[in-house]
Amino acid sequence: ASKQGVIVMNAPFGNSVTTAEHTVALALAASRHIASATASTKAGKWEKNRFMGRELGGKTLGIIGTGNIGSLVVERFQGLKMHVVAYDPFLSRQRSEEMGVELIANLDDFWPRIDLLTVHTPLTQQTRHIVNAAAFARMKRGVIIVNCARGGIIEEGALYDALKSGQVFAAALDVFEKEPAVSHPLFELENVVCTPHLGASTVEAQENVAVQ
Repeated sequence: ASKQGVIVMNAPFGNSVTTAEHTVALALAASRHIASATASTKAGKWEKNRFMGRELGGKTLGIIGTGNIGSLVVERFQGLKMHVVAYDPFLSRQRSEEMGVELIANLDDFWPRIDLLTVHTPLTQQTRHIVNAAAFARMKRGVIIVNCARGGIIEEGALYDALKSGQVFAAALDVFEKEPAVSHPLFELENVVCTPHLGASTVEAQENVAVQ
């Protein structure tokens, strides 16, 4: 590439902060029905009693993946006074203690603990559909699901069923298995907040990537 005059850059940290912030924004939007309440209010309604939300403070955040982005996500949710439990085979006990998170060694013990789930791993053979129907069945009823990482980590059909049944209170998705996602069964559900892969879409993130 250098011989051809092509500049090649790897900027792994350029969009970390903005993706972490988007994760928190989507979690809050899902927990308080922000999108549906906005649409209702703009339509001239005043349905104050319809949109009963959930507080995040004092609840347990479950995070899968605590790398560059995941660690920043942890800090921000700790600022909301959430207890954090983590599943990450690459996270050492010492590092988890430094981060102030409870490290859980296996998913069978992880799923029942969480009130809010967020995933921050690459999509690999090991992580594809790691959040599936069996996982949803082990979670508390009323859990909130957030994915700003990669489509395919969460099994979308199983998520749809869990949302319809009420096992999942709400979901917030920035990524999908097939993109662009111009139509999707999940779009039919009022308790789904979704954005078009906006995790890195801030002026600051784009400037950081260019600079790095």
